[in-house]
Amino acid sequence: MSDIIKCPRCKGKLLWEQEKCAECGTPFRVEGNIFDFIDRDSIARQNRAEIDLHEVLVNEYKKRYEPEYSKIYSEYWNRQFLSHLPENPQRILDNGCGTGDLLRELLPLCKMTIGSDISKAMLKAAGNLIGETGSIIWVVSPGESLPFADGIFDVICFRGALHHMADEMLALKEAYRLLKNDGLLMLSEPNDDSLLLKLPRRIANKRIARFGNDHKAFSSKKWLKTIEQAGFSIKKTKYFSFLSQPLCGMSDLFPLMKILPFSGKVAELLVRFDEICSKLPIIRRQSFDLFVVARKRTNLMIP
Repeated sequence: MSDIIKCPRCKGKLLWEQEKCAECGTPFRVEGNIFDFIDRDSIARQNRAEIDLHEVLVNEYKKRYEPEYSKIYSEYWNRQFLSHLPENPQRILDNGCGTGDLLRELLPLCKMTIGSDISKAMLKAAGNLIGETGSIIWVVSPGESLPFADGIFDVICFRGALHHMADEMLALKEAYRLLKNDGLLMLSEPNDDSLLLKLPRRIANKRIARFGNDHKAFSSKKWLKTIEQAGFSIKKTKYFSFLSQPLCGMSDLFPLMKILPFSGKVAELLVRFDEICSKLPIIRRQSFDLFVVARKRTNLMIP
């Protein structure tokens, strides 16, 4: 464990029994199988707000993927990540893992998975979902400052998580630090190119308390440039999810699927429709998400 988890501040050795860093004295907490590195006084305002928000939303998130149609969508979303994994990865970090829906599918595919999230409540829910296993490490930490050694991960995933973080560039640079040479970064984030998303998001940010101005989306051109500036080369992009996400993946906000007969079959049709749309010029830019696979470039000086 000591070769994986380090002090998030100085990257020094941790004194496990004393729950502090041996070099700079930064404290941490161990609760069962969860390592908690959150210091509310030192993290950004937005990150504190995210912790408080997800303490309230955790039960809603757990229920979000209980219906069959939601599971169909979530499996479709997860396939975007699973289909690009390298052969026999040793360690994968799911950064911003939430209630563990992607992590559960990553678990049998690599030697060790690490679920990191800023919300301890979310990690507890993920642990309950997945059950006890020795091949997962749970870490409570902001994505911009993670308590891991340099260059230990083959893959780092952000499944709809990066836009919740206060400083996405800092989080990307942290991912760069943690990846092995030529390691893979995979992200799925809201696509602000989309008129289907842009207007509803603006309204929701003003009128729904759970969103607010911190709930971001990224325009594709600027977003891809940001990823490259953080030290990565773009290997694949896919405009992903048109109707399946709002109808199947956010049924707590858009409850249409709850009243439709044969909703599971409808969800399968929506997924097929979305796959067609993702291949059509012009139309594909109207997706709700942009999925990106990028590779760490080596021998770079990242400021």
